[in-house]
Amino acid sequence: MSTSSESPAPTSMAERRTSERDRSDRDRDRSDRDRSGPTLAEAAAPEIPTIVLPAATTTGIWLPGARDPHRGYIATSPVREAAAAGFDILADQLPPVPLTADRSEGRWGADAIGRAVGLLTELHVDCTSYGWRLTSSAGKDERLEDSALIEAFDAIAEYCQARPGQVQISLPGPWTLVTALSLSSGARVLGDHGARRDVVQAYAYGIAAFTDRIASLGMQPTVRLVESRLTPVLTGTWPTVSGWASLPAISEAQVWAALESTLRHLPPTVLALPNLDPLHLQGKEIPAAEAVRRTGARSVSVPLDSLRPHSWEQLAILAEAGLGTWIHLPSSAGGRPDAVNHWCERIRTPWSRIGMGVASLREFGIIAGPELPMTYPPLLEDQQGIGPETNRGTMTIAAGLRRALEEIE
Repeated sequence: MSTSSESPAPTSMAERRTSERDRSDRDRDRSDRDRSGPTLAEAAAPEIPTIVLPAATTTGIWLPGARDPHRGYIATSPVREAAAAGFDILADQLPPVPLTADRSEGRWGADAIGRAVGLLTELHVDCTSYGWRLTSSAGKDERLEDSALIEAFDAIAEYCQARPGQVQISLPGPWTLVTALSLSSGARVLGDHGARRDVVQAYAYGIAAFTDRIASLGMQPTVRLVESRLTPVLTGTWPTVSGWASLPAISEAQVWAALESTLRHLPPTVLALPNLDPLHLQGKEIPAAEAVRRTGARSVSVPLDSLRPHSWEQLAILAEAGLGTWIHLPSSAGGRPDAVNHWCERIRTPWSRIGMGVASLREFGIIAGPELPMTYPPLLEDQQGIGPETNRGTMTIAAGLRRALEEIE
């Protein structure tokens, strides 16, 4: 995919993964955050992550159209098609960096873990029958993920020239990525202290480097980190490879420190959680709002379908505390892009029921589209039950609902 001559050349895999032997003391301090928490200097002068201003966006998932029955590929690049639609429909909102479905193991699906491993610095991966694992050298699977990431960047670079502004990239959170990776032996990365620390650090560096490249185009990047597995990580219920046992729980201090360190060094970030249910740790119940506060997040998103009366109350606590709040619509919403009033009432009614003024809904961000697929192999179409015709509908409903909330009385 070609870009204008003014766009920076894509960073090669070798350049991204070259060892940085001359890191500063500050960088070395950051590498130890998972082990020892924030340094004294950081504690004295924290860098508070910026709140992501309310807007409309999608998760970036874009299902391709029909394949050529004779050649087995799509005639029009789905990445370019997705970027064009994003900058068209969401031009004044928050266009997403597209994550399109690729052919893998004879199936069509979008692999969010594959995108994440493509961002790791100084670490190498390959793909096995049970998912992604760390290796000592780069292989074909790693090069394919590098290529896919460069293609997504090229598409953004092409279309942002006419409509500079914001752009958002959805990625697995650091602990979700850790749970999805294995060591070369097949053992879980989650069970190895040094390996999980290295992955968290390499991932934070990689995301920061990629968003810096987006910023070099004149865009304002934001990041959405999907942490769907914090509960099993904290409670020691994530299974071993055999599935017959569970890995030990990771201490709260390590989990919060790794998240805080990652968020601290990224551009404005939304922390996406699967729900706002309380967390039960060591016989104590930690309310969701308190757990979010411990991560250091300044903006949070949650699926609309997961919100119960107590969840809306937790969301209100977060909103009143000044955190950015985002609602993630069900993936089916893209099938009815004209159903703005329906979704507006689905949000307005419970919000009013807990005593919150409807005018405060103007501060809500809207996210649409299926959530990032974290399993392997990715079977997005079968799992989500959606088709390519919903791609533009997903963007349209997000933009329409956001405008409706802005005008709410």
